[in-house]
Amino acid sequence: MARRRKSIVGLGLAFLAGGVVGLAIGGYGGFRWGRSAIIDECLYKDAGAIQSHVVILKHLRAARTSQAVELLEAQLDDDLILFDPWEPYPRLTNRTISAMNKAIHESKEYRSAHPRISNRPHVDAMVANLFVREPYKEK
Repeated sequence: MARRRKSIVGLGLAFLAGGVVGLAIGGYGGFRWGRSAIIDECLYKDAGAIQSHVVILKHLRAARTSQAVELLEAQLDDDLILFDPWEPYPRLTNRTISAMNKAIHESKEYRSAHPRISNRPHVDAMVANLFVREPYKEK
């Protein structure tokens, strides 16, 4: 009887140890996989930004400033519409909220001084909506 009880306890401890080890390995693997996906997405976006910067720099060096300005304006629009999602972004830090509000405020002041209508009316409407809405609330 005592031997059977020891084997049941031993078996239970083996399952418990296996569960803990499996949870640790799975958590570590999941963290690495998730981190890799985020890094991959950020690097992809940065590579696109660099390519765009090169095109803008080429326009500026060739004294085609109107094309360079238009590309920068379009990038500004594209970046601003990310600040106005259908559903609020979860778990933003106060640092991020403050930086976003400052970026929106500075963009609004810039566009007031230099109004522009793009060839993308839906984007213009989204940016205009962002400029009239309430700033993000810090926590």
